[in-house]
Amino acid sequence: MEFIITSEDRLKEIIKECLADLNPGPIIQAQSEPKHVYSIRELAFELQCSTTKVQQLKNSGKIPYTQFGRKCIFSVNDVLKALSQDTNISGSLNKKKKH
Repeated sequence: MEFIITSEDRLKEIIKECLADLNPGPIIQAQSEPKHVYSIRELAFELQCSTTKVQQLKNSGKIPYTQFGRKCIFSVNDVLKALSQDTNISGSLNKKKKH
């Protein structure tokens, strides 16, 4: 076994040269697919609120959804965007009623 003694700067240069030789090209980050949920219960879980609150928001038209037959499909990103634009809603999502 042979040992090579070098400085830290030279070692960094060697590593950069080796990586440049590999030339992997630009790294492209894959866009994640938009997340959809398929029930009021799932959306309530994502928003950390009650199913009743989600049902009220849906019925009042304050959150977007697509309906196929009896099934509602919610885009989590679109719902969060709608809620962030209406400050009255987003502030009351996690508040629990006092008994």
